[in-house]
Amino acid sequence: MARPEVSSKQAQAIPIEADPRVGLAVGPPPEFQVELPVFEGPLPLLLHLIESAELDILSVSLAKVADAYVAFVATHPVDAANLAQFVSTAAQLILIKSRSLLPAEPSGLEVAGDEDIDEEDLRQRLIAYRAIRDAARDLAARDLVTPMWHREPRLSDLPEAPLAPLDPVALSDALARLAAVAEPEPPAPEIVAREVTVGQQIGVLRAALGETGRVVLQTVLAAGTSRTERVVTVMAVLELVRRRELRARQKTLFGPIVLEMLPEANR
Repeated sequence: MARPEVSSKQAQAIPIEADPRVGLAVGPPPEFQVELPVFEGPLPLLLHLIESAELDILSVSLAKVADAYVAFVATHPVDAANLAQFVSTAAQLILIKSRSLLPAEPSGLEVAGDEDIDEEDLRQRLIAYRAIRDAARDLAARDLVTPMWHREPRLSDLPEAPLAPLDPVALSDALARLAAVAEPEPPAPEIVAREVTVGQQIGVLRAALGETGRVVLQTVLAAGTSRTERVVTVMAVLELVRRRELRARQKTLFGPIVLEMLPEANR
């Protein structure tokens, strides 16, 4: 089978030439420059000079700045970041100029949001808002699903269980074992037997007075062997004083107490 012949016109190569009108941008995009009678330069520098009071905002025409930026955007491609930066800077310029046009004396009503908000303060507010928002969502998810408070279980909460009748023999055996338990021993009496009586200590005092008829109470108390005996000795002294058989004298506070037997006392 013979192959088809290819003509010289079909085999001729066609040259491809580059379009001289197509070009690639080299370097960063051009920056917007402000050209005014009082200032020439980038817009952020204009804002810096106005904020530092080196340039009067009233001498700057913001309308001309806006018209120049619109003309710049029409001839140069601007991305979203640069456009947002211009809007932010222009808004600050408008705010500064509006404040300068207002009267110096405030009307008494402060406009909310005039203070500069710190970035760290704003971040803390956002964190607090996020925590409150998440807590609200959690509470909304649990609403009408779980009880808001917990209570102690009740007898009515227990499941019902069928009760089988008790065996009479097992019941009688339990009662017999209960009856065989010995009674507990009674507790020991709380009243302690007396060690000494008032009458006995009266005899001790009379023997201590002896022939002289005088004695120091502290000496008699020092001879006591227990606290009970000393307390009963003091009660015996009071009893003899009440009977007018004894007289107690003390010259100084917390000093020695001298006991004297009255001559008219009947022994």
